Amino acid sequence: MTQTDHKPSTRRRETPSGHLRSFGWMLLVTAIAFASVGSRYFPASITLTVILVMAGIQLILQLTSFMHLDRRSQIPILFMTAGLGFSLIIVVGIYFMRG
Repeated sequence: MTQTDHKPSTRRRETPSGHLRSFGWMLLVTAIAFASVGSRYFPASITLTVILVMAGIQLILQLTSFMHLDRRSQIPILFMTAGLGFSLIIVVGIYFMRG
């Protein structure tokens, strides 16, 4: 039997409670977005700003907790960035074609 040298993992340990905590934050962000639209208390420009900020927060939570982009692997980050870039180009193109 040979002995191998194993380096201790420096990666943060994932726990179910961490995923549930992140899921709870996502539900709260979604509820705030729905409440801002449903109440019609704010003007449309403020409501749109709130929804876009909540979408950004939701995106960061999704990518770090469920897509595991908090790790230092560069390949998934490269593909996600390329996908977001292509999506942005398509959306801007459709916007200007309709205009």
